[in-house]
This record gives sequence, C-alpha cells and structure tokens, in this order.
Amino acid sequence: TGSFIDRGTAVEVTVAKERGFDSLCCGSTGNLAASLVAYAARAGLESNVFIAETGNVDTGKFYQILAYGANVTVVKNHEVALARADAERDHSYVVNEYSSIFLEGVKTPIFEICEQLLWNAPDWVIVPMGNGGHLSMIWKGLREFQEIGILDDIETRIVGVQSADCAPIVDAFARGSDTVSPTSSGSTIALDIGVGNPSCGHTALRAIRESNGLALSVSDKDILDALSSIAKLEGVFVEPASATTVAALHQLVRLNEIDSSDSIVCIITGMGLKYPEIARLLIKGQSKLEHLLSRVEDRKFTTEIGRTKQQILQILLGGESYGYGIWMNLKEECGIVIKIPSVYQHLSELRSIGLVNQTRIESTFDNRKRRYYALTEEGRRTIKQLTKLGLRS
Repeated sequence: TGSFIDRGTAVEVTVAKERGFDSLCCGSTGNLAASLVAYAARAGLESNVFIAETGNVDTGKFYQILAYGANVTVVKNHEVALARADAERDHSYVVNEYSSIFLEGVKTPIFEICEQLLWNAPDWVIVPMGNGGHLSMIWKGLREFQEIGILDDIETRIVGVQSADCAPIVDAFARGSDTVSPTSSGSTIALDIGVGNPSCGHTALRAIRESNGLALSVSDKDILDALSSIAKLEGVFVEPASATTVAALHQLVRLNEIDSSDSIVCIITGMGLKYPEIARLLIKGQSKLEHLLSRVEDRKFTTEIGRTKQQILQILLGGESYGYGIWMNLKEECGIVIKIPSVYQHLSELRSIGLVNQTRIESTFDNRKRRYYALTEEGRRTIKQLTKLGLRS
C-alpha cells in the first residue's frame, strides 16, 4: 500500500490466519489502517477499523481505507479508537504498531539493504522516528546478522529523525536521559511521526546509543526542501515523514559528521500519493499551476482551503459561534459578503472533512434552533499550519 508498515501487517495477517481468526481490527487513521484493510482483503479476512472523529487523517490514506471495503466506525478520539479495537480482542485479531509480531516484520529492510550491499552493512542508516519501533528493529536486525555470522563487526551508526515540532526522543537523547518524556504533538506536516508519547522511545534511544548514532530534529521547511529534492533528483515522490531522513542528511553534512567516502542509507517509509495535498506546497507562487490544480482536484482541506473557509476557521479559532454570527463576522470584519445559506454550506463541508464540529443547539426567544460550531483538534491544527506556512490568502 506504499508504506513500510505493510511489512509488519503481512506478518500479523499471517499469524491471524494461523491462529484461526476470521477478522482483524485496529484503531488508526493512517498507514496502519490502510495497510491492515488491504492485507485483510488479500487474505480473505474481514477488517474493522475505528477512526477518531478528531485528529489527523490524510486524504490518500482515508481513500485507501474506504476502497478496500473495511467496516469503518467513527469514534470520539484516538484513545477511544484504540480502546474500541482492544475490546474486540476476544473474537477479532487486534493489530497495533508496537506488538512484537508487527515489529519483527518492519525489521526486514535492513536485511535487504545488507543483501544489496553484497552482505555488508552501510556506514550510516538514517530513519524517521514516530514511535521509534522501526529504528529499534533495524538495529536488532543488524545484531542478528552479526550473531549468525553474516556480518563481522557492526560499525553502522544509526540516526533517528523527528520533526522539530514534535521530538520527544530527540529531546531525551540531547538530555542524556534514558526516559522519553511525553509531549503534546506540535503542528507539523510530518503527521506520521508526530507522536507525542512514543511507545518504543526507550528502545530507540538504546539502539542509537549502542550504535554510536545520533538523534536529530528537522524543521518543516527543511522537510519540504528535502521532499522537493528527492522528487526532482531521484524521481521519487515521498510523504513528508520520509523526507526527514534526507533533511537530516543535509544537517549531518553541514555538521561535518559524514565523510564523503561513507555509505549512507536514508530510509523512505511512505509514498507521497498518500499525502497528495503536499503537492500544493511544491508549486507555491506558481499561480497558473495553482489555479489549474484548484480546477482539477476535489480537495477541501489541509494545505489549501478557500479564503472563505479559512476565515470561518479563523473566526472559530476565537471560540464557538453560530451561523448568523459567523455571517456577520465575515461581512463586518473580513469584508466577505455571501448569503447566509452559503455560510451553512461552508460549515457543512468543513464538518464533512473533520475540521469543524457542531457543539450544541440552543433555542432562541422565538423558538428557533441556533446551532453552534467549534473547531476540532484537526481544525485548530490546520488553521495554525496554514498561518505558519504562509498559505492563507
């Protein structure tokens, strides 16, 4: 499905069949859910996915989830999604990204890397870090190759990379601590590695230190620059989380950590088509292309939202409001004159893509119903991201 997570899912689905399960489930809005439902379909198993009403969800991944015919249940938040999936454990095989079975699957890239290097290990492996499991297992794979005699001494240095806006493992490494302190996920375009409380953070730290490696954070700008470079120089369209590895490589070169003779592997974990909105950032300022893209795509959220919708989000950033109040604010504060039914149409579309929720209904003095609206967590993240990246019109 265009993600390294397929490696873990393939193992999990095999184990589920071996143990006699006829259905699988998970709580996820991203690559895990998309992968799970695809591999379940291939194996002839039923799949159930619990998706949070609030939080981050990428368009491309959501389309995949729907296309593979999973049973999708929308719940309040990610914690509820995980709890609902876990409650299915008695009659459905539950998959998560930190189970030992899943992690054994995502270990395999380092085996293929060594094979392609004629059974040698590279000098450097640079890996994106969300939960930290992938990096931990790459180190485990190298040590296993040494134990069975395929590799002699391991001199590979492993570098873990996170977004500067959400980097709990990097922060722990910089402090010299063995404990990763949870942090609130910041606004970052690298959604898949924006994990505030990484489940495998301690093992990732151990792997980095045992390999004499490094933990680095990179900015959203550096991520976008790297994403563009990978596409233009290598012909590979990656999602932002993957581009962090090349951004980190540039940082290592600037720090004189890497020698020109070193062999370096930057792990690419997901394809860009899972996050197609990112293409807008690559053509920013090219008005003709931006206009053409607006005409041919039917996309309504993240990095490109029409001016009226942006202003509605900005209004709601100040607190909940109702249709007429938003209409008056648009007219008097923003100079946007539209009909009241159009305001409700915009609100309906913003609700459909998870940026706005209806919070309550209040009866007015003339017995009419006044519906109040507020931003979801995703709505807050989106308007802040638009402001941060300078995309608002």
